[in-house]
Amino acid sequence: MMAAITDVPSILNDNNGNVRKWGTQLLAIADYSTAMPNPFFDTATNKPNQLPEGFKVMGYISTDGAKMSRGIESADTSAVQDLEPVRSDITGRTRTLQLTFLEMNAWVKALAHGLPVSQWPANKDEGFEFTDEKTTEFPYYRLIWIGQDGVGDAAHYRIEAGYRVKVTNQGDNTKNRSDAEGEEQTFTFFQDPKTGKVFYEGEKIAKTTGTPNSHSDVSQSQPVSDQAASSESQPVAD
Repeated sequence: MMAAITDVPSILNDNNGNVRKWGTQLLAIADYSTAMPNPFFDTATNKPNQLPEGFKVMGYISTDGAKMSRGIESADTSAVQDLEPVRSDITGRTRTLQLTFLEMNAWVKALAHGLPVSQWPANKDEGFEFTDEKTTEFPYYRLIWIGQDGVGDAAHYRIEAGYRVKVTNQGDNTKNRSDAEGEEQTFTFFQDPKTGKVFYEGEKIAKTTGTPNSHSDVSQSQPVSDQAASSESQPVAD
């Protein structure tokens, strides 16, 4: 005979240190031929490793943040003897990332015009000129999103990466007096035929020898690193 619990609070398994807010984040894009980080995190500090050469940090993202949408499609098999399906099989799985870039810089605009990173201007902040001609296909990219929650020894770092992604939808581009212009882009994740990988997600807590980790007020969040704040610098962490 099983014993009844004394009360619900006595068996709660909650931890407010596992509640996440991502006030500090970046998105980096590279050509599909670019190497991905391996590993993503530094084992000594648990901070993200430097971005490989070729990744471009895109700049400001709107306060809506980065929205990851996931979908699973399934097909049911029914039988005359049962009202409920007797089995269900997954027939499809999709993953997309949608966000709005706020900087109208040359890299954001080059992405919006469907250019491979190798054809982007060297400097994102010196204006741009693009002419759309006949388009048959958009290129594949590598994608890395990095977020930081908390600071110092309490910082949590999250990395989400796509091994083979493509821009599959673009939102309205509105210009008016009261709202900042934005470039809304939706990326769809595909399997990399070279590695079989589609998506990576990992999170680490900053590591300092002899110092316990504790949760920090997310309102104190600072940039992932001073280098990452500059879109011309590739390192993400010291």
